[in-house]
Amino acid sequence: MTHGSLDKAGKVRRATIEAMKALGITPKERKSPPPRIRNRENYYKRFILKLRWGQPKGRRR
Repeated sequence: MTHGSLDKAGKVRRATIEAMKALGITPKERKSPPPRIRNRENYYKRFILKLRWGQPKGRRR
């Protein structure tokens, strides 16, 4: 076996999930979308719909 062999891939994560299930712990739901989806939404708003972001630029006195 070499360092980082594929037969060990995901071993720790799988063991952690199984241990959490055995203890009756459930993961929290995501509150925000994953970055890939968030970036796609931002692109659509900024470049397709041409929406402005930030504070509105009103008249200054």
